[in-house]
Amino acid sequence: MQDKETYTIQELFDDLPITIAELARQSVINEVTLARIRDGKGTRRSTVNKLMLTLSKIYERPLSVHNVTGMNVQTGNKGSEARQAKREEAIA
Repeated sequence: MQDKETYTIQELFDDLPITIAELARQSVINEVTLARIRDGKGTRRSTVNKLMLTLSKIYERPLSVHNVTGMNVQTGNKGSEARQAKREEAIA
């Protein structure tokens, strides 16, 4: 893979020198979750961090949310946000 400043998650998956199953094993991330990340679906920051760490080792270069685009990193916990909204409604 060509060395450059930014990468897309799609090109990292396209140029992957191992199978998705092996990436799942190395990163300890389910294959379905990896496919969801590749396809731009929302995922937790902790999952993205594990993936970036594994891909950094595979590609032998630093990869993170700062230089890889195309990932939809969820902020917050939707379940806890919904509970908080209900609490605020009950108080009002």
